[in-house]
Amino acid sequence: MELKWLEDYLALVDCQNFTTAASIRNSSQPAFSRRIQALETWLGVELIDRSKKPFRFTATAIEHEAAIRGLVNQIYQIRNQAQSSTQDRVTLTLAAQHSLLVTSFLPHFLEKLAASIKNLNYRVVSENMDTCVAMFLKGEVDMLIVYEIEGAKSAIPAHLSLKKTLGSDEMILVAHRDVVKRFNSPGKRRSLPLLAYPPGSFFGEVVWAEEVPRVLREHNALIACESSFAVGLREMAIAGTGAAWLPRSIVLQDLKDGKLLQLTDISDPIAMNVVAHITKLSETSPAKELRAIF
Repeated sequence: MELKWLEDYLALVDCQNFTTAASIRNSSQPAFSRRIQALETWLGVELIDRSKKPFRFTATAIEHEAAIRGLVNQIYQIRNQAQSSTQDRVTLTLAAQHSLLVTSFLPHFLEKLAASIKNLNYRVVSENMDTCVAMFLKGEVDMLIVYEIEGAKSAIPAHLSLKKTLGSDEMILVAHRDVVKRFNSPGKRRSLPLLAYPPGSFFGEVVWAEEVPRVLREHNALIACESSFAVGLREMAIAGTGAAWLPRSIVLQDLKDGKLLQLTDISDPIAMNVVAHITKLSETSPAKELRAIF
């Protein structure tokens, strides 16, 4: 069996036409058809029902299409990994909070690392704060990138990591202008719907420590929805569901475009830092190189 037979077959699946698929595969149609038949012979099953015009794929072909596609991808992945291993590539494993994947902090930091560490590959695990911290403490990742509140005690003991502050951010209350307009409309005043985090989550602890109780106490507001995912709350805020506390870095463009407004008269910003922790537990190549850089 030849790999090109599988690639020919997948081209036919994608094009649904022998002539077009043969052209894409830089082959004459007769040669292309022979390779499809050779694959069927090797498998011992028919993939194409040629008794009908236009042709149809058999039930067996449909059932195993995903497996064939996955096999081809896996073959190329093994090849690429084998080539990478001969080039002494360094694979860095890091854990980061979900919300940091949609900010500029992580991409810019990884770009700087790539310029400092030759042949760097990295694997990013995106989880909630508690899971990220647990993975770091167990030694499952080389680096942890998370938000930390300015002045608060870090969840990572100093003897386990080298710590570097990548930048500053702040949690701000934002809402669609229609929500603001309804809340400030004269006459019967409507409640301000708040999109909040569960108190037990990291961002929940940030906003419930002071801002949520104060806003509920001083303004006509109510909790309309709770979610642990900042990106989801951002979408709800843009849709006009309510006001949400979000990292400024996530909504920076939304504020510029006027999709969201910051409610400065209702809630004060909460200062946060974006922090990278480099493990001291590991003696692997990426961990040692990271500690040398830091």
